[in-house]
Amino acid sequence: AHTFGKARCRFITNRLYNFNNTGQPDPTLNTAYLQELQIQCPQNGSGDIRVAFDPVTPGRLDKQFYNNLQVKKGLLQSDQELFSTPGADTISLVNCFANNESFFFEHFTKSIIKMGNIGVLTGTQGEIRKQCNFVNKKSSQLDIAIELLEDDDMVSSI
Repeated sequence: AHTFGKARCRFITNRLYNFNNTGQPDPTLNTAYLQELQIQCPQNGSGDIRVAFDPVTPGRLDKQFYNNLQVKKGLLQSDQELFSTPGADTISLVNCFANNESFFFEHFTKSIIKMGNIGVLTGTQGEIRKQCNFVNKKSSQLDIAIELLEDDDMVSSI
């Protein structure tokens, strides 16, 4: 779903300058794309600057995201790993989507419908996470929701 939308620089800065604490950028990044990202997200710059997931067709829902992965232009490491992890079963899927936009749209539609059918947790059954990959510290759901609205720190995507 990262075919359009944006992420804040703070989510990719380590990848650009200190990947896995090596002091080097992520080797799976296309070098020209790396240079573009480093201009948009300077090492000591604002982490709040937003960068397009898709540098080629940033405002369109299309298959270009998958073509980008094939040439090492995945903005997020987790996205690039779909194509750059040796032997991954996702490589063939990336290739199929990159080569056939109709195939991509067909599967995208099915995925969105499946996600829409996921039961929403309410009350004490779930939580609104401030950062999607971390469980929140103990506080009320209302406090977290208000904090999220005030901070506007979420990654934008569709």
